[in-house]
Amino acid sequence: MNESRPFALQVRSSAGLYGADRVVLALNRALDRGGARSRLLSINNYRMHEQVLHDTASTGGQDAVLLPCRGRVDATTIGALAAQVGAARHRDGTPPIVHVHDYKSAFYAWLATRRDPHAATPAPLVATLHGWVESSGALRLYTRLELALLRRFDALVVVAAEQIDRLARAGVPRARIRHIDNGIPCPVRDDAGAAELRAQLGIAPDAQVFSAVARLSSEKNLAMLLRAFAPVAARHPHAVLLLVGDGPERESLEALAHDLALDDRVRFLGMRHDTPAIYTLSDRIVLPSLTEGMPLVVLEAMACEVPVIASAVGDIPRLLEHSTHGRTVPPGDAAALEAALEHALHAPRARDVAGRDYVRERHSAQAMAAAYVALYRDLLEKRHARRAS
Repeated sequence: MNESRPFALQVRSSAGLYGADRVVLALNRALDRGGARSRLLSINNYRMHEQVLHDTASTGGQDAVLLPCRGRVDATTIGALAAQVGAARHRDGTPPIVHVHDYKSAFYAWLATRRDPHAATPAPLVATLHGWVESSGALRLYTRLELALLRRFDALVVVAAEQIDRLARAGVPRARIRHIDNGIPCPVRDDAGAAELRAQLGIAPDAQVFSAVARLSSEKNLAMLLRAFAPVAARHPHAVLLLVGDGPERESLEALAHDLALDDRVRFLGMRHDTPAIYTLSDRIVLPSLTEGMPLVVLEAMACEVPVIASAVGDIPRLLEHSTHGRTVPPGDAAALEAALEHALHAPRARDVAGRDYVRERHSAQAMAAAYVALYRDLLEKRHARRAS
């Protein structure tokens, strides 16, 4: 088998720059430093004027290509992806790894690799399951269709252990399932930036700051956070809540904050690029999600030594086992979340050094990339052995 570095094509259809997108960016960058070549293929989102994932990768000097796409199903996209697969094939016939990160990318990758004229050694297909959002009938249908398609893939990577049983129930052989933890370019505290941000927002030095850094969408359950925070704010005039991010629920959340008389206690900051300053400013990061895999916001908060209050979903409980001050609450339990916020206001301010050390050791982008390189090499070795036999 060719001993050169594996070539991985990361394929993603993106609607912004959220957790999964940032994992893909971190992986694409770290692979090039960790034993494999990697190229990010972003599928054009025809509903959006800007292609943030592709633009961010390109601006950062990453190997990135924007694939054309003009509708829900576009034969041009299939052809462009097939051409990328062909161009990445090594001259000795070793195929690239095609690594997808969402259901639309899985659909196009499957069709594109069926076009490959090198049928004897087709490109191995890998999918990372970043988590399922099933807040509507259409999304539940997409998940069922995705699971049916993924049974045909060579390897499926989960980022949370609870995903394994669901894949097995869907008919995926357990031997094809790998558990690889998300990794991040570990941020560090930004005390100067936090002081400047506190002054810009007019937050008093003695204010206790809770922050939710998330997409403003239903699965993040931020409406419950506002309802849990309202009685806490009434009892504690110096408590402040920052909502950092954007999404389809922003207007409804702003209206709810107004109805709860929280206009001067809740700040909607929109999308931000100074998250280390936001983490450093925060006394607690709060994530009341109904569903998660391994959320980057928890890893980033722990890396910045900030205690986390989060729903006990996905791999959050496993992460917070390594935190001195983190706390989980049952998903959807507003009373438990209110009690956790109240408890935080009475607890001494603390920095989560244990959480920081754990994330730096186990969840760096380099550690994630090393695990994927091992998977890629294993798949190519198996493909080579089948071809030789």
